[in-house]
Amino acid sequence: MGAAPVPLLAVVVFLIALGQGGTLAGAPARLATVAGVFALFLAGALALGLLVTRAFALPAASGRAVAFSLGTRNSFVVLPLALALPEEWSLAALVIVLQSLVELLGMLVFLRVVPRLFRTAG
Repeated sequence: MGAAPVPLLAVVVFLIALGQGGTLAGAPARLATVAGVFALFLAGALALGLLVTRAFALPAASGRAVAFSLGTRNSFVVLPLALALPEEWSLAALVIVLQSLVELLGMLVFLRVVPRLFRTAG
């Protein structure tokens, strides 16, 4: 059961995204821009984590924790609120779902990249 939460979370986010499909029809260009901003945030978080780790000579394990902490945000906390908004605000829920998907994919990349970058970071 230790590995189950991540796939289950991905399935839930995917199902929520499917539920927002009608909103998606009019917003692909704006969402592509927003997805790019979210991806840049992840890259910046990784760079800042490496900088902080080196600046404070943190052990590699601590540096990894810093990088992951900087890269993740809990958008799922506000998702139920966004889903409860009136129809004219439906794009807000879609942006939060998109951010969650970008973050989940980014964390998959982090799982590969962070251990290599922070092997002897401190």
